[in-house]
Parts: sequence; C-alpha cells; structure tokens
Amino acid sequence: MRKLALILLAASAVLVLAGCTASANPEFAPASGSPAEFPEWVREDFTNEYSDLTLVSEDTEEVDQDLIYSARNTKDFVCVVIATPPTGGGDGDDWFLSAGCVPPSRFAENGAMVSYGGGGRSGGAHLFPTGFNIPLEAGWVRVSPQLAIRD
Repeated sequence: MRKLALILLAASAVLVLAGCTASANPEFAPASGSPAEFPEWVREDFTNEYSDLTLVSEDTEEVDQDLIYSARNTKDFVCVVIATPPTGGGDGDDWFLSAGCVPPSRFAENGAMVSYGGGGRSGGAHLFPTGFNIPLEAGWVRVSPQLAIRD
C-alpha cells in the first residue's frame, strides 16, 4: 500500500509540473528582434491594439519592404503583424496592416500565421515559437529560426 501511495504521489507531482510547464508563456520574439514602433504611416487606431511590438524582419533581405513584427494584442494573444508600406514612396494611403493572433497555448504548438493579398500585392508570415521544427507547407521559406515568409 505504501508503494502505491508513493507511486500516486510521484505521478501527481509529474502531472503538476507538466501543467506548469505547458501553461508557461512561450517565447515569441526572436532573440535577434528589436523592440519597435509602427512607422508613421500606420494610423494610430491600429497601433493601440498591440503591445510588446518587436521587429522580427530586421536584417532579413527576403522580406523586401514589408515590416514583420511579433506582438501581443488586447486579448494577450500572440500575434504576427505585417505592415505593408504605401506604394509610391510613402505618400499614398494604400498601406495596410495584416495580423494573425492566437492564444499562447496554440502559439506554443504551431506558431502564428498571417497572409494578405490585395492591390496587386500578396504575401504572408509565419512566426514560430523557439525550437519549432515542423516542416513548412509548400510555398513558405524560412528566413530565420523563428520566421518564414510566403511571397
């Protein structure tokens, strides 16, 4: 009986520890990312929706002019946000912001993904949690350990 009690106690401890580990917030900003703000051309009503904004596309030539960020939204979901600049040197109003947000537990399993298309422009970004090594779908290219893009 004593052995059974010890086994049950050990199993309970393992389950509690596993629950603590699984519920921890995953790291969602690559170590190479820089704390950031949206550019001036993004309207203020969009900027208030996101916190912990980190530029994750810095020094990534494959991204072109899009700016890709990791962030948290007002629901504390993990987000990948793409800011696509206006055409014609930045004076136009044809910029757009696209975001894909998921709860932290879902991000820990699959990351966060967003795709956009319109105005003759399209693309996408997939932000991964640390250590994510699941094969990518066709059309996606990994540009850093925690970021893949699609043109």
